[in-house]
Amino acid sequence: MNTPNKIVISSQDHLHLINQNEIMLCKSDDCYTLIHLTNGDKLMISKSLTKFSKELHQLMFVRISQSYLININFIKIVDKKRKHIELTDKQQLQFTRTIKDLLVSISNNFADLNNGWPN
Repeated sequence: MNTPNKIVISSQDHLHLINQNEIMLCKSDDCYTLIHLTNGDKLMISKSLTKFSKELHQLMFVRISQSYLININFIKIVDKKRKHIELTDKQQLQFTRTIKDLLVSISNNFADLNNGWPN
């Protein structure tokens, strides 16, 4: 049974049924997207980040730059001064959105997620 928080991802040789909670971040690579999973696996798909982002739960993910889409559940620190986000696995990613827009988006998404999105 396909639940709302699961997504089917087609890589070169396989179809993967992935819980969106397991997607830590997605990185743009021209017409491809590299998906980083919480278990350390990476999946390369032949879709742009913009196209793939439309398949994901819009409240769970936030676009921080042209290159990165991150799962807000893995944000540990937003460093406003140095304009980077540290994830729970210690990765640091630069963001290019204005800090006000980014923080409003993250805050709103967290509030909406806590009002009914299944874990």
